[in-house]
Amino acid sequence: MENYLEVNLIRFIHLLRHAGIRIGSGEALDALNALSMLDLSDREAVRAGLKATLVKRSGEQQLFDKAFALFFAPPETKEEYYANYRQEQRQRQQTLTKAAEELTFQGMPLRLSDSEKTVFSGMPERDKEKLLEYIKKTAEGKNVEKHFQPILESVVKGSLAYWRKSLRNQLDLTPLPQTGDEELNALLEKTESNSDGYSSTLLEEDMQNIAEKDLPRAEALIRKLARQMVTRLARRYRQSKKRQKLDLRKTIRHNIRFGGTLLRLRYRSRRRQKPRLVLLCDVSGSMARYASFVLQFIYGINDVVGQIESFVFSEDLERVSDYFQHRDDFTLTMLEVIKRSKEWGRGTNLGAALKSLRLKYPDLLTGHSILLIVSDTKTMALDETMQELAQIKRIVKDVVLLNTLPHGDWQSSKSVRSFQGVLRMYPCNTLSDLEKVIRQKIIIY
Repeated sequence: MENYLEVNLIRFIHLLRHAGIRIGSGEALDALNALSMLDLSDREAVRAGLKATLVKRSGEQQLFDKAFALFFAPPETKEEYYANYRQEQRQRQQTLTKAAEELTFQGMPLRLSDSEKTVFSGMPERDKEKLLEYIKKTAEGKNVEKHFQPILESVVKGSLAYWRKSLRNQLDLTPLPQTGDEELNALLEKTESNSDGYSSTLLEEDMQNIAEKDLPRAEALIRKLARQMVTRLARRYRQSKKRQKLDLRKTIRHNIRFGGTLLRLRYRSRRRQKPRLVLLCDVSGSMARYASFVLQFIYGINDVVGQIESFVFSEDLERVSDYFQHRDDFTLTMLEVIKRSKEWGRGTNLGAALKSLRLKYPDLLTGHSILLIVSDTKTMALDETMQELAQIKRIVKDVVLLNTLPHGDWQSSKSVRSFQGVLRMYPCNTLSDLEKVIRQKIIIY
């Protein structure tokens, strides 16, 4: 095959990127140059050369070694991987189809995600039967019509959310890899399955409770989630540039030279805009761990965000954007932020932080900006905070609060109810919550 070396290198880099290793065009060219100087029959030399040029962070070395061993495995071994992967996908699809057939309301399937259907399939048989019986009785109830379906779906989703947490150590809810290449999908899934089975558990673990020994795995998981999101969204932005609506005025003007005959049509399209984020993270004593994870994730998707300005706060505000401009090792960057910060680990006064943001950084608060607040809503001077939020909300495009308080505690919290009255609020105390809210609720503008 022509360009065999280049094609295989590109595919290998594609695999590494989806696994969470950040690789730019410069590193790719360095790797190609290194291979041109090596004896390609010397496997260890090739591995060392690629590792030296493609891996810049110590935490990514083990992941690289796993991916290299899989990608450059003997053909018969790789064929076994593909066969197993295809079999697993068939079984998974059968499971989802069966769940969809069972979870119906008056003949119509309930609107549930694949993840929720997987949870249902993993429930104990007795509890599955109870849930199905509840759905059946509800559907057959007196005066129950089809418009009742969304209410029933909400109840079912609540039950499945409970089982999702109860079964988190037994179910694999890790998002399926989507590289656009079935063979690479199989290798990527194999790479992730070699991670000691922690991914699914870490996705559902309260970020504050992730053990120190699991932090490297959590950080690797964040990189993987961020890279998957970047890949999906980059494709979406490209698609938004395609033809959409006929531009009649431009078509006529362009075809004057043809005597007015419409030979060449011109189109216009409304491009998806990359959102501009102003990120405000609570780093008071109980919140610091959440802030660190959110910052890592947000900066991991900066390729699909128009602009990021980040601040930390406790009793007042500190701008930290400059620390993240050079794409250095994130752990070292966070250590530097904590070392230099005067706010890290103190009490919480969101109102004072919002006032400082409004007065000191007015240029950041525009009609194109989304203010993203990471907080558990617990703050001094709640009334003053509400007043500041009301002022800022009139200026910016939107204000969204990522609430790290477990959703089950919201109802009993006065501060949560106060915030819900003035802004959009979403749960964000697990990595799964974080990925979902950013993908579904923030990157939609």
